[in-house]
Amino acid sequence: MTTRQTPHEIDRVAAEWATRRCNGLTVDETALLDAWLEADPRHLGAYMRAEAVLARLEQMGAAGADALRLEPAAQPVARRRTILTGAIAAGLAVAAGGTFAVQSLLAEETYSTNIGETKEVVLSDGSIVTLNTDTRIAVRYTKALRQITLAQGEALFDVAKNKKRPFIVQAHDTQVRAVGTSFTVKLLSQQLVQVLVREGVIEIKRPDVPEAPPVRLTANNVALAPARAPISTAAVPNAQVTRNLAWRQGRIAFDNETLDDAAREFGRYSNVQIHVEPGLEGQTVTGLFVSTDPVGFAHAVALSLNLRVTAGNSEVTISR
Repeated sequence: MTTRQTPHEIDRVAAEWATRRCNGLTVDETALLDAWLEADPRHLGAYMRAEAVLARLEQMGAAGADALRLEPAAQPVARRRTILTGAIAAGLAVAAGGTFAVQSLLAEETYSTNIGETKEVVLSDGSIVTLNTDTRIAVRYTKALRQITLAQGEALFDVAKNKKRPFIVQAHDTQVRAVGTSFTVKLLSQQLVQVLVREGVIEIKRPDVPEAPPVRLTANNVALAPARAPISTAAVPNAQVTRNLAWRQGRIAFDNETLDDAAREFGRYSNVQIHVEPGLEGQTVTGLFVSTDPVGFAHAVALSLNLRVTAGNSEVTISR
């Protein structure tokens, strides 16, 4: 008869796997990890939490040799691995106890990206947040709520299911509530808050805007939150959803976008700005481009539309 592991035992094994992954897994070890993750639905959540603790320890410096007061060359690998595994397991144990220490370790964090950078963050519940260029979020978890504040930029949220612990993203005056789904929220200067659902169902609220009643949004739909007006929604084809998420691979996808809009979009990913000569703003462009290469984009457009490019240190101009 198979003995069902206790949560404590699962956390211990998850901590061991996180440590082994940190030191590098062989092909056989990767197969063993995959088998363990599939053996019990609880394993994936525990492993994601262990990875989150490990990431936090590394961020704090606690997983480094200096913080552990170890000289890597002087300490056996097994010894260092045991100490790191113990640190992860201790973090998981604190999380299970719900003490103040876990609030400072796991429940309140800030993450950000620079211009042209993307970053994937695994949260303590197994949810994954992918930050686009020049994005900043704050994460606060309690026993009853998972609260994310998007201060600026754009992020994709792949939410771990937990009906008793809602996942809420706050972007300015707009709240996006989810249980287990995948969606993006975009908050850019002088633009409307935009929410795009890739999977599942979300609810959008604007408590401070009485004119905007709550809206439920399903997959392949986008919502915009205008000032003092109802939230507008529209269906989008699956291909457009894919294009909108091309930034995860360092790309920008355009489908009959105007040069003016394309130049503005490139401005999010690079300090090199694209200027379009008056009269050319309405020309359209279609294609997949490297998000951090505005000069390459300008040359591709010029070749396609029989235009000219003048490139400087911090700007590139498209003209006739």
